[in-house]
Amino acid sequence: MNTSITHVLHRLHEAVNSGDYDALTHCYGNGAKVVATPMSGASKSNVVQHDCVSALQSFQQKFMPEHLVTTGDEIVVEAGDVALVIAKLYLVPKASPNALPCEGKRALYVMQRQPNGEWRCVIDNFFGTDLLDFA
Repeated sequence: MNTSITHVLHRLHEAVNSGDYDALTHCYGNGAKVVATPMSGASKSNVVQHDCVSALQSFQQKFMPEHLVTTGDEIVVEAGDVALVIAKLYLVPKASPNALPCEGKRALYVMQRQPNGEWRCVIDNFFGTDLLDFA
């Protein structure tokens, strides 16, 4: 496991949970994309958004307004300066953050090592392979 990549993923989720969108921007690389909605029939430009912060704000309001994201197990497959991350994510109610997770997702992320050596997310797909169910 690459702890640098794991750290970026944890920072990303903490930033979403706390609404710290300045910190969130530091988790993404240039040209990063977020899968913003799983809805069938949506135009491709509405599904993948370039403005990651706006996409995650909308996602949070629409799909998890009363929940926090917690991270479960993850697998990191690294190939040079690119890494695929498959992670289990869970939603817990904001009102009782120590409760057992109520819904699990298998998210997919693509991370890229930047010229300064830091890892940044370049593709953020909370829906993971479930996205295929909406294709």
